[in-house]
Amino acid sequence: MAAPVVVVPRRFSVGDDPRVVAANELFDRIVELVAEAGLTPLLVDDPFVALSDVGGLVLPGGGDINPRRFGQVATSAVYDVNDEQDELDFTLAARAEEAGLPVLGICRGAQVLNVLRGGDLHIDLVPGEVPHRSTTAGELFGWHPVALTAGSRVRAAHESDQIIVGSAHHQGIASLGAGLVATGHAADGLIEAFEAVDGWVVAVQWHPEAPGTSEAVQRAPFAAFARAVESLSRVESF
Repeated sequence: MAAPVVVVPRRFSVGDDPRVVAANELFDRIVELVAEAGLTPLLVDDPFVALSDVGGLVLPGGGDINPRRFGQVATSAVYDVNDEQDELDFTLAARAEEAGLPVLGICRGAQVLNVLRGGDLHIDLVPGEVPHRSTTAGELFGWHPVALTAGSRVRAAHESDQIIVGSAHHQGIASLGAGLVATGHAADGLIEAFEAVDGWVVAVQWHPEAPGTSEAVQRAPFAAFARAVESLSRVESF
């Protein structure tokens, strides 16, 4: 039996900004983790690609969403805004949710899912006790614990109440969109994971694919996503 196909939107960002270079490298690792979870990643740049034979959607990290999408104005902290990327990610996410497909969002992907449902973002987090991004020159990730909510999909996936994650984001969830519930928090209260109450939609603000992440934390969200995709595929085969 062929491995279920899942869509992964391509990244359009280019240039020598270290954040862009890192995001493109991390994208490649996400594709690898999807394949290692027993799925067939289909990289697309068409927001209207046929989804009839697709089992799910993975939304990877990347640059900032255009702030106009959540009612704010860009500041000097906003970077790598690409309206073509936004159109690809938001359209695919909306279509996947409408089709009832499992969706996994990572960092920017989590923010896309939140804004899609009417949620808001902090446009630039004030540095504080939790290192949501590195403040050391030449380093990308800040490392910190995340507490996972009992009974949530993300808690079940990791089989732990707390995990250590690598983060590289200057924005974050301010308010959740309709039908979303928080399932993970940093020590400063920032939402680090959420899921939908109306379908298999799971999002994490950290980068499970970050180098230095434990193997268990790397693979957990992709394994849970793969189980959801395979479960849906079995149901549809009857």
